[in-house]
Amino acid sequence: MKIVVQLVAGLLLTTATAQAQWVTQPFNFTQPQATAAYTDAVDANTAWAMSSALLAPGSANVRTNQVALTTNGGQNWTVRQVTGIGSSETLTSISAVSATTAWVSTFRTSTGGGRVFKTTDGGVTWVVQSTAAMFSEADSYPNSVYFFNATNGMVMGDVDGRNGGGLEIYYTSNGGTTWTRSANVPTGTDGEFGTFFPVAAVGNSIWFPNNEGDIFRSKDRGVTWQVAKQVGDSDDPVGSIAFRDELNGLAMVPSFDDTQHGLFSSADGGATWMRLAYTGPLHGFGLTRVPGNGNYLSVGLDLGNGDQGSSYSQDNGKTWIRLESTIDHLFVDAASPTAVWSGNISATGTGANKLTSAVLSNRGATLVLGASLSPNPSANGQFRVQWPAAAHTGAATLTVFDVLGRQVQRRTLDVTRGTETTLDLSGEKSGVYQVRLESGSGVSQLRAQVR
Repeated sequence: MKIVVQLVAGLLLTTATAQAQWVTQPFNFTQPQATAAYTDAVDANTAWAMSSALLAPGSANVRTNQVALTTNGGQNWTVRQVTGIGSSETLTSISAVSATTAWVSTFRTSTGGGRVFKTTDGGVTWVVQSTAAMFSEADSYPNSVYFFNATNGMVMGDVDGRNGGGLEIYYTSNGGTTWTRSANVPTGTDGEFGTFFPVAAVGNSIWFPNNEGDIFRSKDRGVTWQVAKQVGDSDDPVGSIAFRDELNGLAMVPSFDDTQHGLFSSADGGATWMRLAYTGPLHGFGLTRVPGNGNYLSVGLDLGNGDQGSSYSQDNGKTWIRLESTIDHLFVDAASPTAVWSGNISATGTGANKLTSAVLSNRGATLVLGASLSPNPSANGQFRVQWPAAAHTGAATLTVFDVLGRQVQRRTLDVTRGTETTLDLSGEKSGVYQVRLESGSGVSQLRAQVR
């Protein structure tokens, strides 16, 4: 049976004073150590939070099984019990689509397995939606439930020894009334199971990591799945994932010892990943996209490594700009640039942090499509870089990074004088390189393979 990773709460109980960029919105679950680790921002007025034992010491009984809901932008929060849950069950995830409708997944700590519950009255009452066959094995563990809208959703659990040996995943197209198990889910690296990190989703696509550094992806709301293996590894697995659209995303490998986190980028929907060199304070606990403008937001907390604070990126993760460096944040979620919440933990209780700054409203770098490399792969390391005449204007930079994110080449171009240039990687080792062509119009992201 999987053991939940638990972090030492004593390291977290520092006073999180509200900063100019964030305001603390206090509420308390019955057991203060049951922190609001998971938040789900629905719109400018509506957000949900779920009580979690994630940050509690292993000996603490913090299964309060409660949720908190605001319908006025966080001015007031109402804490409600998830009805029908047994004394040995604990909440593992939450997904909401409105002020009335939400789902949670649970885990039975004594026997293994779990269930899915739904509310349609703002958390006052809850009904079981999962069937008796779902998550019924001793090794079953429902990690994450997610709904794209009121009808289409999925729930993901650990390997249960059935259905070919892959992770236990179900999808629904009628709000959870009936569920179908996803067939032919690919197996990840040996010893895999799900993690406590929230899923990432955009449009019809969804992504999540396992504990072995693999990243799973679906382009059809959980019906079929693919896996990118060993983006991280078992010693340094992938944590939070965020996608700005259905093609371009970031995956973080958090460090709990210092503030030097690993960052990977994908430009093909998560099929392939490359280590991304970045500057500025990237925080390792939570990562989310900012809907509507392509920005990313990272948050952290101090686990003895000084990683508390928040930052944002407007250039696809290349540069991170500090918002503040004193607040301990739990997982973060954004419904818009001005509707952003993270879980809060402090010496005086729990609650949520709400972003008050409008800085995320500024649009990030535009992704410019249509650029190309040829031949690709290249046997001699010589490439022809081309772009549409109207795509890039003025001065531009062409930057190349190797698979470890190290910059191997950088030069400036005047793209008004033509629509192509040459790229010489003949002096580099065989492998895959990330190529960025960036101008005032935006950025083109390419991959070059040297044979």
